Amino acid sequence: MKICFTVNSSPWSEFKGGGQIAVHQLATALAQMGQEVHVLYSATPEGALALEVPYKIHWVRHYNFATLNLNIFSFARGLEILTEKHKFDVIHGNSEEAFFSDRISQKIGARFFYTSHAPSLPRTDILQGMLTQPIRFLKSINPHLQRSTASRADKIIAFSQFSKEQIVTALGPEYREKIEVATPGVDPAWHETRRINPQPKDFIFWGRMEKEKGLPELITAFRDVVNAHPTARLHLVGEGHYEAECKALVKSQQLDDSVYFHGWMELCQIKQVVSQCRFGVFPSRIESFGLAMAEAQAVGMPIIAARAGALSEFIEDKVNGILVPPNDARALAQAMIDALDNPEPMESYGEKARTLAQERFNWKKTAERTLELYQSSTANL
Repeated sequence: MKICFTVNSSPWSEFKGGGQIAVHQLATALAQMGQEVHVLYSATPEGALALEVPYKIHWVRHYNFATLNLNIFSFARGLEILTEKHKFDVIHGNSEEAFFSDRISQKIGARFFYTSHAPSLPRTDILQGMLTQPIRFLKSINPHLQRSTASRADKIIAFSQFSKEQIVTALGPEYREKIEVATPGVDPAWHETRRINPQPKDFIFWGRMEKEKGLPELITAFRDVVNAHPTARLHLVGEGHYEAECKALVKSQQLDDSVYFHGWMELCQIKQVVSQCRFGVFPSRIESFGLAMAEAQAVGMPIIAARAGALSEFIEDKVNGILVPPNDARALAQAMIDALDNPEPMESYGEKARTLAQERFNWKKTAERTLELYQSSTANL
């Protein structure tokens, strides 16, 4: 089968997130299964790298505009050029970069798949958004482009049941039969990572530095944690729009000596920091899946997370982690203090999580499921 993925940015860019990593891992797994896989990534001229991967990489121009993703045009042109040379069976988009991909797919007789990585989609289409709430629409053009792209796909893939229901709510019940759940995996290196003599009072968060990740309540909660355990430390790994505000909040809470900002790091560097920490803490307000939490589970790290979005599908309270209410700094602080006071049960939760993660978060299994969906869809052509 001949498959072409598109995704904004790339897993080697400072702008990478779970979506870019997921595309790379899925493309790799499918190629290793004998499929011919191509991926269109976007990059600035200096960011278009020559890399050795088991699939074919193509680059299009990356435009870094926050309001409107101009990459929809560079991806459309790049995909049109590529389809002049290759007869794809499936074109698989991952965000608004695939806005024109359904038309290109129809032109060559391919099936258009779309994976929804966004926690939620707007409930109105582009025209309704422009007419009914023009100011809000101007601030959320890209999510409306995502909604429109998803609505025109032959098949939509969601990473969790929560994500599927969010898509149904946004697009309407008539789309339910078009949506399939395929749980993603994690980089195999996470399953091989071990925590060796972690610092007993060190917590870690890794991911995008955004408000929706629950960082305001995490920092507020950590003030109480330090009051109870003065030697506790919090490591924050990642970059994002909330980073400056996050640092200001740390300063206002007088936590400069207890909170460490590591910034953007390579995977090997993240794993090194993770291996030295005792607990993972992820108080997201909403998650369509929760890649960092899955990575932590694969390592066997005890985690504390918010009961938000899809997280309760993979984390069972006091079985393979601890769940607290979202947006609740007080409950989060108490859970972190309890973990420091009673670390043995937390370690048992981490061991249980690692055992479950080996079966749940496996890219070979995800690739087999995705290929099955491709084959059943193209068989109907």
